[in-house]
Amino acid sequence: MKELVLFYSYSGSTKKIAQKFSQENKFDICEVVDKKRPNKFYAYTAGILKTFRGAEIPVEPLVLNSAPVNFADYGVVNIFSPVWADHVTPSMTGALKMIPKNTKIKLFMVSATGKSGKDSMSKRVQDLGLEIVGYEDIKADKQKK
Repeated sequence: MKELVLFYSYSGSTKKIAQKFSQENKFDICEVVDKKRPNKFYAYTAGILKTFRGAEIPVEPLVLNSAPVNFADYGVVNIFSPVWADHVTPSMTGALKMIPKNTKIKLFMVSATGKSGKDSMSKRVQDLGLEIVGYEDIKADKQKK
């Protein structure tokens, strides 16, 4: 069965990593897009507070080739998200809530340090009814070569 790459990128670093992974593995790719992109101040202040609470920022419908993503077509969804306060971003939380329960998820968490709050992040994703089948921390600096 096919795999999908679903990513959110605020600054562009995660996008580059997700695109490279998608191309190397020949997976479909879908970008999570904010309905209203937060400015930098809001993203790194209120956005961080939303992250702590597990709150979401509304995102556009998830589309692939101009059609809604049909998650039933994919055996695994590879999630690429920046790490904000040891969690996925509020935008990615909004997207995760669109994924049907019991979908198999691999989390790829991108940060400057290459570390994330795996336990707390995994719990939050599992609380949404998603099944985590893989987890990897990625250091963004390594990917900029």
